[in-house]
Amino acid sequence: MLTVSTDDAISLPPLPGSVATEQLRELVDGDLQVLELELRGAERATIAAMSPYDRQLREIRARLSELATERRRRERAAHVAQRASVRDLAKSGAMPSLDDALAAPDDLFEPATRLTDVHAFLASGGEIGFGFPTRPGTITFTDGRRQQQATTWGEAHALSAEGWEPGAPGIPGVRVHLAGSRVERVVTGSEVVLDPGEAAKKGR
Repeated sequence: MLTVSTDDAISLPPLPGSVATEQLRELVDGDLQVLELELRGAERATIAAMSPYDRQLREIRARLSELATERRRRERAAHVAQRASVRDLAKSGAMPSLDDALAAPDDLFEPATRLTDVHAFLASGGEIGFGFPTRPGTITFTDGRRQQQATTWGEAHALSAEGWEPGAPGIPGVRVHLAGSRVERVVTGSEVVLDPGEAAKKGR
């Protein structure tokens, strides 16, 4: 466990004395270099002194993210029966968002369907693919500390059911690229809509 007690608290390193602007103008280049070296040294020492606090902050944030993941998992499990069927939405002619499809109790696609075979679009228009243009067909999920990549719809749906969210630790969102191009961006799941095609018409 990473903790910083008052007994372990690190005092700030000494700061070199300040030199007035008027005095700086009177110094030769060698003296300016000495002053810079002193400040650079103080900067390195200060960063080193802060590192235990930075580590503890990162640990706290990771644990908070893990707690949020568990809360999402419980909420999704508790309300799964109350969610509207995404298949009914698809049958009506509307394209569900990625968020709705992942949160729905029933699979919009067969679990083995590869993400490269899922027809997806930006809600604002334009067909997209999941992942990088050079490595298409993946959605990265995170629980706040770890991350996993889904390459099939079943993997993505299962991770979502466990409370994992699309994105990487500290970087929420779905990485997509415009179809047929190398243009990529990170968007929210609500900005992506899915065309179930024949999948919505098939019974399970």
